[in-house]
Amino acid sequence: MKALACVALLAALTGCGSSVAASPPGPSAGTPSATETVWKIDPSFNSTDLAWIELMIPMDDQLLRVLDLGQKQASTPALRAFAAQLSTGHRAEVTRLTALRTTSGLPVRNPHEGHDMPGMMTEPEIETLTQSTGGSFDQSFKKNLKEHLDQTIILARSSTSAGKSPETKKLAASIQTSRAAQLKQLAAIS
Repeated sequence: MKALACVALLAALTGCGSSVAASPPGPSAGTPSATETVWKIDPSFNSTDLAWIELMIPMDDQLLRVLDLGQKQASTPALRAFAAQLSTGHRAEVTRLTALRTTSGLPVRNPHEGHDMPGMMTEPEIETLTQSTGGSFDQSFKKNLKEHLDQTIILARSSTSAGKSPETKKLAASIQTSRAAQLKQLAAIS
């Protein structure tokens, strides 16, 4: 099962063209160029930790945009309240992930920008959602929210099983638990 989780994480990352190094890239032959960057990655983080952090930050950032739409456009008070609740939790999560990125030594970047990945809406999908109202909005919002929650559980499971950093694994385990509860809440909203 552990190997399957690692394969799932690597497949997700490979599918979007990510490349995260567990250690700093080595210098090229000769002297490094002026544009070459050397990362000083904390050895308490492995490549799974780093890949997970770099994937979760843009996933959560993107979902926050969608949750903002849910708070404004959902047709039911229950769905608007749920979007607000998730927004608060995801903002706190991004803060923790950003701190882990800093601690790990990863640069501030988004290697997943513009990629179409499981659990993330594309820009055209977000634009369509922005233009939606009523039941059509609610249905699309809930579908995309469920996909995000499902995918982040899979990714968090990979991090808890194959990660190295205790702090990263702790956050990933917390995300697994909270996402499972959020899926149940979402299913109960009609």
